[in-house]
Amino acid sequence: MKNRPPILTTGQMANLLIAVTMGSAIIYIPTPLVGFSGNSAWLSLIGAYGFGVLVLTCTLYLHHRHGGIELIEYCRKLIGGVPTVLVMLPIIVMLLFAISAIVTGIGDFFVSSMMPKTPFYIFCSISLLVSALTARAGIVIAARMFMLLVPVMFIFTLVILLIAFPIYDWGRLLPIPDKGIGDLLHGFFVAAGFPFGEVCLFPILLSYAPKDQAKILYRRLFFAFSLTGATMVAATLCTIVAFGPASGHLSYSLYQLASNIQVNGNNVRIEAIVGIAIIVGSYMKATLYLIALNKLLVRLTRANRSDAYIYPIALLCTMLSLTLFSGPADFQYQVYTIWPFTVIAVGCTFIFILTVLTWIRGGDSNHLRERGT
Repeated sequence: MKNRPPILTTGQMANLLIAVTMGSAIIYIPTPLVGFSGNSAWLSLIGAYGFGVLVLTCTLYLHHRHGGIELIEYCRKLIGGVPTVLVMLPIIVMLLFAISAIVTGIGDFFVSSMMPKTPFYIFCSISLLVSALTARAGIVIAARMFMLLVPVMFIFTLVILLIAFPIYDWGRLLPIPDKGIGDLLHGFFVAAGFPFGEVCLFPILLSYAPKDQAKILYRRLFFAFSLTGATMVAATLCTIVAFGPASGHLSYSLYQLASNIQVNGNNVRIEAIVGIAIIVGSYMKATLYLIALNKLLVRLTRANRSDAYIYPIALLCTMLSLTLFSGPADFQYQVYTIWPFTVIAVGCTFIFILTVLTWIRGGDSNHLRERGT
């Protein structure tokens, strides 16, 4: 007999959405986005947020129309069993890449900024070990932990942005757009794929939501997504007004902000707060993607154990994190060019197609029902 899937509260689901969309992005997105779009980077983020809202709306529409069942179940209902397996293969590859890239990002940050003498593999292996142990404990335990960790990430981020206020020069926001419309659209493309388009992977976790509180759930998810968007825009604006044209050439904007904060003319050296925010955000996102990937594989292979693939996935992603990227430049290219394109072209397009098929099938069903009456 199969166990009932665990049910999370609507607040926990909103918390998970924040962890998935903002997790590592709050640290990694502002600087490269300013490099792509200049002073109009925050406008690119607003447009990308609108695209993300569209994807989230389609996701919640699918969840509502199919009665809250799992993604694979309504895929099988819409396109059949064999096509479902085929279309899930790119999603599996995407999740493998995402987990590996998140862990690589943790290692890159510490090796380049805080602990250069520590071997890179230490950060990758320990990060994935902790994520695997959390995923093994189950989604309920993870959701309860993240109810504490998400506020910690928010508070640390806001503390850095507020304390750095004296170094802001708001005149650096002008002119807009300073690099032209093409670069603004480039920034929109990047941010639409990472982080806002990544909401296309959230349906894998939506089956854990309570089915009898759909309206409350949807409101809280939209609020959580909007909170992510507002925080990302604020972090990007603060990066621009703090460093101006140099913003696009710096690494880890929050870390740079923290290192420039002064009290009475002395640096206060609170960069460790940024390190904690990176660890917390990346750990939560990697754990949730690990849970989602394990769930997909268990459903596709009909494995008896619900946690059958957690440790094998963690081991594989550890090896990928050490071999997938040839260097920092390759990491930047794959994360800020290949990954956004893949998210939009594969993940978001997949959600849009399922939405259209559901709408057509729903329309056909309503038409037949009307004829029958």
